[in-house]
Amino acid sequence: MYNVNTKIDSESRSANFLDVGIHESVELTGVEYKVSPDAGNEFMVFHFERDGKNLSHTEWKPKDQDPEKLENKTNNQIKRVKHIVTKFIPEDQYVFIANDFKSFCENTIKLLGNTYVGKFVRVKVVYSFNNYTSLPNYVPFIEKMEIPKDQSKLEILSIDKMTKEKADVEPTVQKNPFETKVDELAGDGPQVSDENKLPF
Repeated sequence: MYNVNTKIDSESRSANFLDVGIHESVELTGVEYKVSPDAGNEFMVFHFERDGKNLSHTEWKPKDQDPEKLENKTNNQIKRVKHIVTKFIPEDQYVFIANDFKSFCENTIKLLGNTYVGKFVRVKVVYSFNNYTSLPNYVPFIEKMEIPKDQSKLEILSIDKMTKEKADVEPTVQKNPFETKVDELAGDGPQVSDENKLPF
């Protein structure tokens, strides 16, 4: 049943997201460990907000058949997560050993606690490979607001994806499949080609 009435707000956005660029005075509002319901993939997500606009940064459990590549992905992930966490707690407090991804996430969330409440950071936002706004996969992308803007290490690089990739579109001009082909034969004038002659 369709119940269309005046209570339905058809004008305001249901969600606002931080656009790409470098943003000042951003708050970390929460960190969660989750498992996707469809494929059962594990991930940790950091939620940021500024002036009612949201940004989610997701760290998926690293996967690779090659042990060396898996170790490299894991180490890069630890580096990114540490880069975020140490903006709210001292580096010497973010030290532990975890046997799996879930434990890594749970330890991170526990050590971070609510230390981020009321603290503001500066972040760099880019488009991910699938065109969602997120933090980059390489540091630096976050820093304390105590750092003066003219001393900031955050900058837009040539490798940063700052525009969405456009979806493929159909050609605007298509040839009419029913168009009669005309052959210009020397001295004979226009004639209908054999492939367009009707069988009756």
